Amino acid sequence: MKEECSKCKKSLQVSSCHGCEQRFCAEHVREHRQELTQQLQHIIANYHDFENEFNSDDLLRPYLSRVERWEHESILRVQRSAERARNDLRQIHEQLKSNFKSSIDQISTDIEHVRQANDYTEIDLKKWRKQLKQLQHVLKTSFTEDMIDDSQSSIPMLQVIVKNHARTSDVSDLLPRLKFDRGFGKIRLSSDKQIVKCTGSHWNGSTICCNTLYVSGIHKIRFHINQMGKQNPFFGIVSTLEDANPWNHKTPFAYGWWKIPWDREKPTEDTSIQTGDEMTLTINCTNNEIELENHRTNQYTFERVTYEKCPFPWKIAIVLYSPGDSISIVS
Repeated sequence: MKEECSKCKKSLQVSSCHGCEQRFCAEHVREHRQELTQQLQHIIANYHDFENEFNSDDLLRPYLSRVERWEHESILRVQRSAERARNDLRQIHEQLKSNFKSSIDQISTDIEHVRQANDYTEIDLKKWRKQLKQLQHVLKTSFTEDMIDDSQSSIPMLQVIVKNHARTSDVSDLLPRLKFDRGFGKIRLSSDKQIVKCTGSHWNGSTICCNTLYVSGIHKIRFHINQMGKQNPFFGIVSTLEDANPWNHKTPFAYGWWKIPWDREKPTEDTSIQTGDEMTLTINCTNNEIELENHRTNQYTFERVTYEKCPFPWKIAIVLYSPGDSISIVS
């Protein structure tokens, strides 16, 4: 059956593109594939440029220069502190390079696989562009002016400040202070965004996400259940790169639990969640795993996260069902 080609508008035998959902004749379907190939090559070039950016020392130079100026002014009294600051900056930079490399390698493998198979559409290109934008944002916000604290004395002892925390070797401290952030449904936040409360019934629960994006390392976040109704809260993660409903627990882009699963080998153990419980959600980007622990019952569960279904960056998602349900961030 002949149909109109989206390019030449002629009524011919056509093929459909599953990405843009347009129809092309034999001549223009080849032209369309060439256009997609050019776009893919541009994305690959952008990833290579980004990889060169985070592997270079250009990001470090202004910070190292500031440390050097301070060291010469303070001479022997501050040499030890200056050396410590240099080591901290280099360690943070090396950790960032290592963490970004794992994400870049995974994405590059995905791109190369579909390129070899010539099996990609605009949907794939859009996803890779969005992943690159997220990674660039994480890199940009990892180094800031407030990392260097030189105000401790008249001849200050220099320290590297990682997101308002004193020097540390833990890459998780690169992240800003965790707060509740974007929400869906009927919720209210405290002024410091450390407490969330459900203010009414919602068709599929009210969801609150946190402000931190996770792409590497292991992170433990502890929550306190201030009040809970008949329905357990949902604790888990959702990918920020997919247009999914994080409050819908059936979405493939969300991973987590409404309760700790019952163990058949230990049928008498308490797996309930109650008001007053403290729960720790562990996000393990290194092994693509998440874990949930109830400190009152000493029960925990873990789940492997499929990268293709839930790509980095991840963010925390919590669902509250009953009016009055309330949860706070402990640490």
